[in-house]
Amino acid sequence: MKDFKNITFEIIDINVNATPDIYINKNGITFSRRVLEDLNYPQNVQYSISAPDRVFAIRACKSNESKPAPFSKPRGEQVNTLNTTNKNIVDAVRALLPEGGKTDKRYRVTGHFDNEGRIMYFDMDEAKEDKYRQKPTEEEGDADNE
Repeated sequence: MKDFKNITFEIIDINVNATPDIYINKNGITFSRRVLEDLNYPQNVQYSISAPDRVFAIRACKSNESKPAPFSKPRGEQVNTLNTTNKNIVDAVRALLPEGGKTDKRYRVTGHFDNEGRIMYFDMDEAKEDKYRQKPTEEEGDADNE
């Protein structure tokens, strides 16, 4: 039997996703808490796309830089994921998806973080169709409440 008293444990942060994902659907884009965490909860960002490379990027920036967009609340105040329904952003990102993305589908794209530049890159060629969360039926109940 192991001596559990001498094992060093790492606490699992259940509030932050394991991967920095975005979810794209017909109404908007959702940024996982890991995206916010990696970018260090920036108040402003610059949204960028490279259409020929099919890449979407978010760069943390200051409010006095070119075309800043409001993004996150401070770490202690941002308790949920972050969403944008800005048509200019959603349409530009959706156009980068394979075949322009099907409007009735949800897509997940995992980001690649550049810590030095504080930029999160999303390669739309890596987009995967993702199922919407299904509400449990009455027979299944809510596992979190059991």
